[in-house]
Amino acid sequence: MFKRTIFVLLLASLAGSSLFAQKFTKRELARREAREAYYFCGATFTFSAGYIHSWLTNKPISNDYLSKGHSEYWANTDNSFDLGFAWDQCFNKQWGLQNAIYYVRKGGDHLHYYDGELGYGKILRPEETDEVTCQGAEWQCQVRYFFNLSKHQRLSLNVGGFIDKHFDKPSGYKNWDMGPQVGIGYDLYRFSGSVTYQPGVFKRVVNDCKSTQGALMVNLGVRVWKK
Repeated sequence: MFKRTIFVLLLASLAGSSLFAQKFTKRELARREAREAYYFCGATFTFSAGYIHSWLTNKPISNDYLSKGHSEYWANTDNSFDLGFAWDQCFNKQWGLQNAIYYVRKGGDHLHYYDGELGYGKILRPEETDEVTCQGAEWQCQVRYFFNLSKHQRLSLNVGGFIDKHFDKPSGYKNWDMGPQVGIGYDLYRFSGSVTYQPGVFKRVVNDCKSTQGALMVNLGVRVWKK
């Protein structure tokens, strides 16, 4: 009786192993066929670098402060770069999720004006102009909707958000920033490109100035790993 039970269990385990192996093999074959039919299946890891055109929004400080010194802060632009890595996970041919970490430089100029109430209007004080550049790490997370052009080529609409943590900044500036972003992307074999717009939401200056940090990022990347 004991030997018969062992024999039955052994046959059942062999049959189960065979069914599992067949199911695993079919699943793996289907996955390979999907990868052959669509180049961007699975996860991809991309090295990326690009150009940043950033600005501080043109907003004055509060009226209470203006009444004391008759001075006003206005924003200007700055041109710099970013460098980092992006990880993409494609759920299917239409949807995907991208997480990216970049080293970024953003900034602008603070231009100080003075109005002496003499009827001349605002006069620029160049000696008090401050050049603002913040360096830090930026994490981006965005959902991507794909428009497939061919097996190896696609466009995407990207929508998400970002968080900046600055490790080098001027005094009087907050050491973090966050906000929404939107952009478009293009992938061709192992190469990728993207244009991203960050409008800026929260004010960047600690005092009464209400300037926010906006940016336009143009990136080019090379895919170094594909699962």
